[in-house]
Amino acid sequence: MPDSSPNYGVQQFGGVSNVGNQAVGQNARAISHGLQFTASPATNELVAELMTLLERHRAELPDEVDEAAEELQDELESPEPDKGVIARVLERINGMVKPVAPLVETVGELTKAVESFGGA
Repeated sequence: MPDSSPNYGVQQFGGVSNVGNQAVGQNARAISHGLQFTASPATNELVAELMTLLERHRAELPDEVDEAAEELQDELESPEPDKGVIARVLERINGMVKPVAPLVETVGELTKAVESFGGA
């Protein structure tokens, strides 16, 4: 690529981007050993609330939300939960629960809890 080529960098319009690591440019490298965290009691309470709301609003939601919720629970209960996996599952769930305001709020609170919690 000639040196006179414009560099437009990384562009994103709307949506959510969760990047665990990123490398941009010639010969760039990104190495990740995973982002891990330990779920707080508040996170566990939010997951319980999420499951209750999913059951209550079952008729309004796609079947795939059950699989995503199970994946979320499994990852949170694993010995070394991966923050990146959790964030991606929450993003998928958020897309599926948009018709139900209380669920959107709970998923948003869970996402904030995960994002605010440091690595373990």
